Amino acid sequence: MPHKIQTSRLLAICWMLISALIFSAHGATPDKPANNSPVKLNIDITTHLGDQQVFVEHDVISFLISLDKAAYLYAFYQDAAGQVTQILPGKAMPEHFFQPGQYLPFPSANSGLQFQVQKPFGEEQLWVFGSDNGEIQFHDVNATTGIAQVAFKQSELENYIRAKSALLFGTAALVIHTRRQ
Repeated sequence: MPHKIQTSRLLAICWMLISALIFSAHGATPDKPANNSPVKLNIDITTHLGDQQVFVEHDVISFLISLDKAAYLYAFYQDAAGQVTQILPGKAMPEHFFQPGQYLPFPSANSGLQFQVQKPFGEEQLWVFGSDNGEIQFHDVNATTGIAQVAFKQSELENYIRAKSALLFGTAALVIHTRRQ
């Protein structure tokens, strides 16, 4: 019987050594893939009324965001005219680290930020990016409002944030439609 226990320990030690050699030969660790890309963060976005809704003038929209891992979130809103605004982090919601496991209301009730439907009407989008990096900076922040108008397309933002994310990255987008009453 003692011989079996020693054999099991020896096999376990051998397995750990082989695994360590394989990971180090490919530049990987269990938390970091071999190709040096960040681990995938799954993000889900919906509205308080669900997906595929049409919102009318003066409606107030609440978004619900869910993550499968803790992450820093960066959110951008593109209105129907194509104007892109960074809304998270921002003056109204400077804290942008979120935990996984539940739908988080966005904006939070105590932020003072509201998404009220107004002109221009049409297709609008919310883009949410998650990262392990909480210090990613963007240009053109208005010091008075704390809102950043950015001149980036969704793909450019995605590439920029992904490049700044060493360990964790995810993205999600939600399209909504707005119209006059």
